[in-house]
Amino acid sequence: MSPQAVRVIDYLNSVNHVPTIAEIGSAVGLSASTTWRILKSLRSQDIKFKAVTNLANLGLTEILLMYRTRLPIDRIPKKLLRSLIRTLEGVTLLRYVTKVHEVESSVNYVIAGIGVEPSEVYVLDTVIPPKYVSTHIARGSLDKIYLRELIAVASAPHPLGRSHSTGRVDPIDIALVNELEEDALIKIKDVYKSMKKVGGVPSYQTILKHYRVHILERGVIVGIRPTLEKFIEKHTAVTKKLLVMYGTPHSLSKGVRAVTAIPGFMEAYLNAKEGVAYTVASIPLGLIPKIVDFLELLESRGLVKEWMLYELDPASSIRYPIPEVLGAMSVSELLSKPFPNLHLSPS
Repeated sequence: MSPQAVRVIDYLNSVNHVPTIAEIGSAVGLSASTTWRILKSLRSQDIKFKAVTNLANLGLTEILLMYRTRLPIDRIPKKLLRSLIRTLEGVTLLRYVTKVHEVESSVNYVIAGIGVEPSEVYVLDTVIPPKYVSTHIARGSLDKIYLRELIAVASAPHPLGRSHSTGRVDPIDIALVNELEEDALIKIKDVYKSMKKVGGVPSYQTILKHYRVHILERGVIVGIRPTLEKFIEKHTAVTKKLLVMYGTPHSLSKGVRAVTAIPGFMEAYLNAKEGVAYTVASIPLGLIPKIVDFLELLESRGLVKEWMLYELDPASSIRYPIPEVLGAMSVSELLSKPFPNLHLSPS
């Protein structure tokens, strides 16, 4: 990975909005055309850039149901499902998206559909994007200098996000979020073309207004992260997909940033009230013992507590887009309709 590419990744990791190509180039000292070529080259290496979204600023939230057993996939309700993760150790995590004031009815809906009470339920009220130490991506090791650098990253001040007023979310907002979570740098014209294919889409100007007013001005985008998982897997002989669940007893920001600073980890999903977080990673096999050492170091420093490391079952880690019907219907309406045309295919 070239130094220019590293600078582009570092810059995109630092912003909480979607910059233009010219803005990226100006920030890293490159021309717009060179910046575009770098981004195109990164995409060819399976590195894309996804928006990290704060759904609370759309009046939505996410709930996490943890089962300490492997649930059969065919028993899991698909309506409102955001992601499904099963581990080889027999743990199942279900993440659902719902309206802020309908959390209880959504949880009851999931429990009724599965027929089994979860061991733990959390409201994921905060998402913190990772800040990768890009220069260490290729190193593949955690030496003492790297540990000190990660502790420094964790100790740096980092606000959990700005507070914005929320408004009514509608299908256009949901569609924009779904597209941005796949490609943060997508052009709104391309979003318009994609939505136009399915019919019944308003004008390009309407979509652009929603993007500027409902998404950007409300602070829905809180960060951008590079998708390094496939890049790491391609350049490493053997990788494992891991899930880390951990408590953050004193400083939520410090604990989460320490864990997610390790290259390969995704953004952390948090329950701020109870100080619980989880994050997923693609990690080279030889690095796992050092990850364990690092987590123990964080625990000894008081940054995390009661952490658990699980190996994911790659065949059952499934992600779904946010259902567009959330923008127009209540949970009671969702439960009363079969929605045969709601296509929730894995992305």
